[in-house]
Amino acid sequence: MAIINFYKPLGWTPFECIEEIRRMHPEWKNDPITYTGRLDPMAEGVIVFLTGEDRHQKEAFQNLDKTYHATFLFGLSSDTYDALGIIQKGSDPTRDQIEQALTSLPGTHILPFPPYASYKVQGKPLHWWAQQHRLQEIHIPHKEMRVNHSHIETVSSERLDNIRSEVFSRIDRVTGNFRQAQSKDSWKNLGDSEQNYWISVVTLDVQSGTYIRALAHSLGNQLGCGAILLSLKRSSVGSFLEDGSEYKESYQQASPHL
Repeated sequence: MAIINFYKPLGWTPFECIEEIRRMHPEWKNDPITYTGRLDPMAEGVIVFLTGEDRHQKEAFQNLDKTYHATFLFGLSSDTYDALGIIQKGSDPTRDQIEQALTSLPGTHILPFPPYASYKVQGKPLHWWAQQHRLQEIHIPHKEMRVNHSHIETVSSERLDNIRSEVFSRIDRVTGNFRQAQSKDSWKNLGDSEQNYWISVVTLDVQSGTYIRALAHSLGNQLGCGAILLSLKRSSVGSFLEDGSEYKESYQQASPHL
């Protein structure tokens, strides 16, 4: 029937994307539509949707390599591994330490799933166990994740008040119950608004199933300072590119100023 290259706006769920696809294409109003990959609420970018008989190709599309533009923030940690979690202060790495750690990204990594993920353990998503405060009852499995190529775009320092303002703007766009108020409170409790934190923007070409949040957390552990995924954009899924995606034209999300 149809293969749809759709640009998921920041804050939307895949189901909201499906609703928009049906609105834009009334001819598919009664057709089954499925998505071939997820993006976290705080992420935006390309998702491929399939309708009708094309849904049977879902696994092939799920296995396509993906390209991301990731913004990592160093010196903080989060229970979700991104900016929408409960934030805690870490320590201050140096620029040289960060740049050295970033060079370790290409290759294969065996990492645990993020605690807030849809992967199921004992029949329930990991995020259910986390929300119930029962993670200690289960074993979080590890997964092979592979970075085919990475390119460090920038490494810069930014004041906390500027970071926080951008994060709050992004959190306010997230719909549903993702502890938005608690997350914002934890950001407010970090203290000195004039303190600077290191931020790096990295382009990553990865194999399917690679959690960029897990890579961020791993970098923080490697440096001993903590790190989170501040923002994420998926620019391609296989040969499906951001520039050719539907809804991109009407969704002009401003690029982060960080």
